[in-house]
Amino acid sequence: MVEEFTADEPLCKYSKCYDVHNPKDVEKLVNVWKKGLESNLGLVCLTNDEDGKPTIAGMNCTTLCSKFDEKSTVGNYGKVLETLVWVKDQVDPFAKFNITEYLDALGLYVPHAYRGEGLGYELLKAREALCRSCGIKASLTLFTSQISQKLAERAGFKDIYAIDYDELEKKNPKFRYPNIQEHTKSLRFMYILYA
Repeated sequence: MVEEFTADEPLCKYSKCYDVHNPKDVEKLVNVWKKGLESNLGLVCLTNDEDGKPTIAGMNCTTLCSKFDEKSTVGNYGKVLETLVWVKDQVDPFAKFNITEYLDALGLYVPHAYRGEGLGYELLKAREALCRSCGIKASLTLFTSQISQKLAERAGFKDIYAIDYDELEKKNPKFRYPNIQEHTKSLRFMYILYA
């Protein structure tokens, strides 16, 4: 999954930060995912392969984000994660929605073999049941791909903050992702509230 995700996710793909030939950066990303999954809130879609063995058909690395969390320091994690933190820091969802926590995500991924079956959409919709069962009133995620952004809109997510990639580079030249706009125009921090 690591190889496919980093090859497809726009920030990773266009920065080549997490190229599989750069094992130290890949290890850092995997460690972020492992830390996120410690909350035991990840969503996984399973199916059986040809031999009848369970296999992952899709996953959403979801985690709890609290206003009481320590401020993230991602300086050692490189450009991609620094970009994500910078964008999220442009707005305070806790104050805006009067909440103390929300369900966040560190990646939504459907392997190539299972694409086109609506699994990404279903994983986003599954967040509602997860949130309701845990008493979480909102889900917010930074969507980096036009594909996931469209799925999020269909699932009821709305923008809390968005920035075009060219504007992002103007704000901080470090956040330059050459040719990314061939794939996706902007980063969108999106939310959905569960009453």
